[in-house]
Amino acid sequence: MATDLELEISGTHPGGYDVRVVHAAAGGEPHAALLLDVEGLLDRRRELEATVLASSVQARRAVSATEEPVRQVGRQLFEALFTGPVYGSYRASSGVAQERQERLRIVLRLKTPELALLPWETLFDPDADVYLCRQEPLVRHVPARYTPEPLQVEPPLRILAVVSSPRGMPLLDTDAERARLEEALAEQIEAGRVELTWVPHASWDRVHGCMLEGEWHVLHLIGHGDYDESADEGLIALVDGSGAADLVEASRLADLLGEARPTPRLVVLNACASAQGGTRDVFSSTGATLVRSGISAAAAMQFAVSDRAAIRFAQGFYTALAHGRRIDEAAQSGRIAILGTSRRTLEWITPVLYVRGNAARLFTFTTGATPRTVPPRPRPEGADPGLRALYVKAAAELRVGRHDLAVELLDDLLARAPDDREAVALRERAVGRLELDRVYRRATEAEAAADWAAALDGYAEVLRAEEGYRDAATRAEWCRSRQRVADLEAELRYHADAGQWQAVLEVSDELRGLDPAAADLYGLVGRARHALRESEQERRYDDARAAEDDREWAVAADRYEELAADGGYRDAAERGALCRRVADLRSALQRQVRAQDWVTALRTIAELSAVRADAAAEYAELAGHARREIAADPPELARIDFGEAVRSVAWHPGGEDIAVAGGSRWARIYDTSGAERLRVKGGGLRSAVPAVAFSPDGLRIATGSAHNAVRIWSAGTGRLMVDARHGARVDCIAFSPDGTRLASGGADATARVWDVTGVREQLIAVRHGGSRWTLVQDVAFAPDGTRIATGGSDATARVWDAGSGGQLLELGHGAGVNAVAYNVDGSRIATAGSDGTARVWDASSGKPLLELRHGAGVIAVAFSPDGTRLATGSGDATACVWDLAEEVLLLELRHGAAVNAVAFAPDGTRLATGSDDRTVRLWPVGDL
Repeated sequence: MATDLELEISGTHPGGYDVRVVHAAAGGEPHAALLLDVEGLLDRRRELEATVLASSVQARRAVSATEEPVRQVGRQLFEALFTGPVYGSYRASSGVAQERQERLRIVLRLKTPELALLPWETLFDPDADVYLCRQEPLVRHVPARYTPEPLQVEPPLRILAVVSSPRGMPLLDTDAERARLEEALAEQIEAGRVELTWVPHASWDRVHGCMLEGEWHVLHLIGHGDYDESADEGLIALVDGSGAADLVEASRLADLLGEARPTPRLVVLNACASAQGGTRDVFSSTGATLVRSGISAAAAMQFAVSDRAAIRFAQGFYTALAHGRRIDEAAQSGRIAILGTSRRTLEWITPVLYVRGNAARLFTFTTGATPRTVPPRPRPEGADPGLRALYVKAAAELRVGRHDLAVELLDDLLARAPDDREAVALRERAVGRLELDRVYRRATEAEAAADWAAALDGYAEVLRAEEGYRDAATRAEWCRSRQRVADLEAELRYHADAGQWQAVLEVSDELRGLDPAAADLYGLVGRARHALRESEQERRYDDARAAEDDREWAVAADRYEELAADGGYRDAAERGALCRRVADLRSALQRQVRAQDWVTALRTIAELSAVRADAAAEYAELAGHARREIAADPPELARIDFGEAVRSVAWHPGGEDIAVAGGSRWARIYDTSGAERLRVKGGGLRSAVPAVAFSPDGLRIATGSAHNAVRIWSAGTGRLMVDARHGARVDCIAFSPDGTRLASGGADATARVWDVTGVREQLIAVRHGGSRWTLVQDVAFAPDGTRIATGGSDATARVWDAGSGGQLLELGHGAGVNAVAYNVDGSRIATAGSDGTARVWDASSGKPLLELRHGAGVIAVAFSPDGTRLATGSGDATACVWDLAEEVLLLELRHGAAVNAVAFAPDGTRLATGSDDRTVRLWPVGDL
């Protein structure tokens, strides 16, 4: 194991895999994630098999094109397997092997069934530009508790060969198969290194008898294989008593081989699908099952294999084995032998070598091989049987098809009687038959190699000499159809390379009539249909885009939706939904304009702008008209007759009630219909109550009065809960966000903060400006409760630390500041000034951001709950709602006198305004 690199590949979770170095010549056991699209690679197995088989056909185009799928898969497997530290271990171990002048053996321990189905023999190193298994031995490991010592063999290596060609399955020329293998191993047989024994009848009983009769080192099986998906087990076809197929499961075959003493160390399966497994068991293939049962090693085929490649593999494999090479080196020699068949061939990928445990060398040869003494050809019995006896024997051999022996017997006869015309005629006939046999065999070999032209020439020559010779006519017809298939396949690839997809389908239809299996060569038909479908879908998509660009929204929506229903294409579903939404909104907008429903129309325009960015510009004029119509005659939800000038309004946090305070000595709570629900007295007998506020939980109501009183009442019963005294008239109050503190502002130039929990004491007092005549006209807590903003008659707004009372900012107006407000996140402050402006400031730096103008002093200001709009109240008898992003007037509301108070409902859909005209009015503003 000194020059091994053993890699264990296992699953970590569904679709996830890990590769770990179990042993490395360079040392270390690194591991890494194996990032591999296993399902995608398994889907390409059929394409790979077709590519490998096609490479053996000389008539096909250069492998540089057809090899590409194999190289792609090999590179994908290599880059997934040899990643990160595992790649480093591979390179280091390769270096160690080179220093030792040895090859690095790659051993794969596959722990997950789907991994065992992958063609690891295609591993391709893009840096070195080589396939690994052509440079370094590659084996698949089958775990075992122990590994037996190499079997000591006194040459020759005894190979039991079985050719199984059951009736009802594709016919194998058993004589040809036997001749090919004998020819391939002739040199080793002659040298005495290999002995080849054939099973005369490939039945279960005959193979069983052979297992019991002799000692076999290797079992070589030529025949048909398959895989039973339901049983998850490989199959080998033997022959039953009637000559039909006897499908033997791999597990039963293992039991059969176990009858030998000793059990053959090696099995070579020249049978399709003998290396194919299933998705439930890593070792379910025939080759892996045999090795797991106790066979030391098995060479099997993962794809269909041509006869020429199978024979060349056997020749290289057994020659290396007979010379004492390790089993993995012998498999590599077999691959190299396949390479000798053609520069185009890829069939060296097909063999898969399974090795049990740590088995590397299966045999040790105790003595040198003894050259075989070739026995003389059988001669006619008797010393001098007579000329007629020779003739009769030659005729008999000719009748049973042993034409070479017939010629030999007739040569003996003619050597004694050269003028025997009957013998001369019979010899000419025998020579003719021998020549026919030779031409026929050459034609069948060309057929096996898929060289259809050469096969047709051979069969034609045979048929010209003898019309009914064996099955030459049937074979010629078959080769003619295969030649046509090959021509059509070439035409199919030509059209595919040129992107002529309709022609691909037409050729495929013709191919389907000849060979359904070839109708979709390499998936080209699927690609053609996909390409044509893509082309048609692209045309339809372009039509839909053109309709969309022309603003034919309903037409575009119909076309996109048809594409989406027909399997989907690009973003057709999303664009269809968008166009349908635009079409529906435009239709709705037309109805709303006809009905002069301007509020709903504004909402529809907003939705259109959210769906289509360019809709805002398209409908800007209509939106302006709608706003002017609304402003000219705004709807009014409710009107409350307060009886005195209104100075302050406040919404209950739930939005169901509104508190009002002003010139009266009472503060009152109304429901939104205008019905009075509760009233509380803010001060003395004739003291006005100009300020009112709800607590954040809605359970309390605070009032400030001209009688210097700061009071808190139960919002449910009107019971007095807190009574505190300011130094002068109280014009404004505000609860902290958590409801534990109350701020008040008075005519004594101070703002004060009170604890309104159990302690009920003054916490801080701040002085607004230097004059004691300054009025603190409004106060507001920041949303986080850490700062307080105040507005004063000294033409400034100021920001204070709510804990220490330290001043943080001073914001200057042109005249007295009547109101202050924070937006929802505390990043902005709005101020209302007697200079006719409302201003918005950066709450951190004090930088001015926006200025809005009224026709008279601005008395009140309030942010909408979402911070996007600003409401202002002015001495010009109007309340306005502004869009802060666009800096435009959305709505103008008129009272009969100055508007002293504005407040958004908690949900932002209504606005309350209070005026010197003694009314509070509620307006709908949610659609702006």
